[in-house]
Amino acid sequence: LISAFSASAHATGLKATQIVEVATIIVDMDGTESTSYSQATEVEPGERVRYSLAYANEGADQAENVSLVMPVPTAVTYVEGSALGTVEFSADNGRTYAARESLMIGSGEYARLAVSEEITHIKWAISDPIAPAETGTISFEAVLK
Repeated sequence: LISAFSASAHATGLKATQIVEVATIIVDMDGTESTSYSQATEVEPGERVRYSLAYANEGADQAENVSLVMPVPTAVTYVEGSALGTVEFSADNGRTYAARESLMIGSGEYARLAVSEEITHIKWAISDPIAPAETGTISFEAVLK
């Protein structure tokens, strides 16, 4: 269930920590559903998992033009719409990226839109500079196969 990440930025000092949590759906007395997350120690097939990357600029300079990439582990399937922000997706192990609605598999007459199970990487572009000591989090959700 563990994923790795990569970051590119025009500054040093950007540090990131990955967090993997399992989702639990809670139904209130009135039928209202909410989701709670806890550290993923054991996950069963069909359970939903959230992969988060908490980042912090520990350097003295602001980080500009930051891209953060998280691979989608092969043991899970990406949950559509769970990655928010300026996001692009890859279905070829991170070689190329495209907006979700443009992510294609194959070429020419055999080209088709990639399905969730084929997404291998997710890339976030953080357009605003990240000031020294500033923090943030990106995440996506997936279901264990």
